[in-house]
Amino acid sequence: MVHRDVVADLATGALHPGSDETSQLRRFIDSLPAMVGYWDHERRNVIANAAYVEYFGMTPGQIRGQHIREVLGEAVYALNLPHIDGVLAGREQLFERTLVDRHGMTRHTQASYVPDIVDGRVCGFVVQVTDVTARVEAERARDEAVRLFEISMAHAPVGKVVVDTAGFVLQANPAVCTLLRCTEQDLVGSDFRRFVHPDNLDSGETEFTALVNRTAAHLSSERKYLRADGTAVWLQRDFVLVPAARNGQDVAVAQFQDVTARRAAEAELARLAVTDQLTGLPNRRALVERLERHHAESPDQPIGVLFIDLDGFKHVNDVHGHAVGDAVLSAAAQRLAEFVDPPNGAYRLGGDEFVVVTPAGPESDGQPALLARLTAELSAPYRTATTPVRLAASVGYAQGIVDDVEALLRAADAEMYRHKARSR
Repeated sequence: MVHRDVVADLATGALHPGSDETSQLRRFIDSLPAMVGYWDHERRNVIANAAYVEYFGMTPGQIRGQHIREVLGEAVYALNLPHIDGVLAGREQLFERTLVDRHGMTRHTQASYVPDIVDGRVCGFVVQVTDVTARVEAERARDEAVRLFEISMAHAPVGKVVVDTAGFVLQANPAVCTLLRCTEQDLVGSDFRRFVHPDNLDSGETEFTALVNRTAAHLSSERKYLRADGTAVWLQRDFVLVPAARNGQDVAVAQFQDVTARRAAEAELARLAVTDQLTGLPNRRALVERLERHHAESPDQPIGVLFIDLDGFKHVNDVHGHAVGDAVLSAAAQRLAEFVDPPNGAYRLGGDEFVVVTPAGPESDGQPALLARLTAELSAPYRTATTPVRLAASVGYAQGIVDDVEALLRAADAEMYRHKARSR
């Protein structure tokens, strides 16, 4: 504790006359960036350092002997009065105050009042006021960032979660709870991987590990998840790692968007692209893809193709109209779909032409039994809304290595025409 006599001697320069100790001590307190002063029990200044000039525009010599009210001003004095009364009652005071310095700049300060107690009596108090503007502004910016993050989390239209590097949820917003049909309590503290669909679990774990190990800058992919009620949902997920964001530990922030409807629409478009709209059978494009896929997977394995044509179908359209013709084609396609079982497959090329793909038999076989059954099945009478229709089916067979899809189809088509000629 600074004794009042030493303070008084320092203020008057009477400390150790003939030595430079007084000037050294004076230079020391003037070099401090904080305001330092001593006020007696009557609240009058005994000593103040040079920092008071920046705040109040008064030199230490001008402050000496003044009442603290005259230095602080009425407004600040009124605010500080409880702390002044407290320190003069022997209790240390620590508080923060906003001051406007002589340049008009607002400063945030932390003030410390320490009582000078001698023989049980408070003789005065030591003041230290430190500028903490940088700290306060940093805290304010941090609090504002936290508040904005919380607002963003709460009101974001997309799902957001914050997880630790072990995958456990630290924060979750309402939107992700809606996506997963669960509550925030269900999510926070739990392993987020429990919502990942088993089909995506292994690959998702590998990607998340790469993110945590910083071998991947971010994750962005579409994944299937299981909601709390067991239903599946496709989500676009984007993960980024935020280093040292939580008590010095890394966290990962994720954003989720429901893409289930879009994927369903894409799947439907993909299905329509390979589906004949009239009959519902796979179309020519699907046939070519099937044959090309077989060649890619089993390049040396031949495959069989049956080319089917409905003799007399043009007459049906000409006599009965296209509505009846469409009904006949749909009925023929239904018979094929019911008759042809995997690994065989039935396709409509267009018009009254159909194709059946089947595993290849021996070269000399020519699939006579299958040809006979298909011919009989498709030549049976067709009942329409207006009149019964009878057609004759011509079927040609070819088999070979699928290095040229069109060549294989032409071979089956040529064989079909030979069958048609024989029938005539």
